[in-house]
Amino acid sequence: MRLKNKVCVISGAGKGIGRETAKLFYEEGAYLALITRTGEDFNSLKDELKCSDDRVFAIEGDVSDEKSICRFVERTLEKFGRIDVLINNAGMRFRKPFLDISTDEWNKVMNTNLTSIFVFCREIGNQMVKQKHGSIINMSSIVGTHGLPELTAYGASKGGIITFTKCLALELAQFGVRVNSISPGFCETSYTDNFKKNKKELYDFTLERTPLKRWGRSREVADACLFLATEESSYITGETLNVDGGWGAW
Repeated sequence: MRLKNKVCVISGAGKGIGRETAKLFYEEGAYLALITRTGEDFNSLKDELKCSDDRVFAIEGDVSDEKSICRFVERTLEKFGRIDVLINNAGMRFRKPFLDISTDEWNKVMNTNLTSIFVFCREIGNQMVKQKHGSIINMSSIVGTHGLPELTAYGASKGGIITFTKCLALELAQFGVRVNSISPGFCETSYTDNFKKNKKELYDFTLERTPLKRWGRSREVADACLFLATEESSYITGETLNVDGGWGAW
């Protein structure tokens, strides 16, 4: 029960890493505020957890819309009164040759992957500063530091998260608020089967390139979120934790 009575906000909680993090945090005693792309995702998660309404608040929302984020944060504070942990997990995958990317597509990736984190951190950061404590965890990617073809927009957004995290950590440290990021490698999520089938050559490359010779599991990234959310990491801020099977060691 390492998160007993802690209020934890998780974006993109319907699938993959966000879903596993929500499950783990609930098992560890947390109160959860979740925002998901579709209500069906939350309903299936609620059924799986058999969770109580007094410990879980969830809404369907689009994190690329600032008003949706602000309403969600406001309602979370109305229900729980404080926020102890923020997991900025929501994001979109985007693969396309650079010369074919439209400005609208570029902006959509940035708004979803990077601007949403700015808004969440601003709105919840204000509350954490008042509380004089809090842990913010931003989900980046190995593509934030390693170039891969057809991932220019995605990589730029994820690289921006890493630098954003470092700068924000320096500003909020004086208030007892820690800010860190996690860079997962290739992980088994809802898109894995499609990737294996339609990108077999690239899938084989990722296995060969990863020293542990396998893709990660969403629960392994959730475990890293738990570590950074608790007092076990109380002297860590401004860092990026790679959960990548050794990819970054090359």
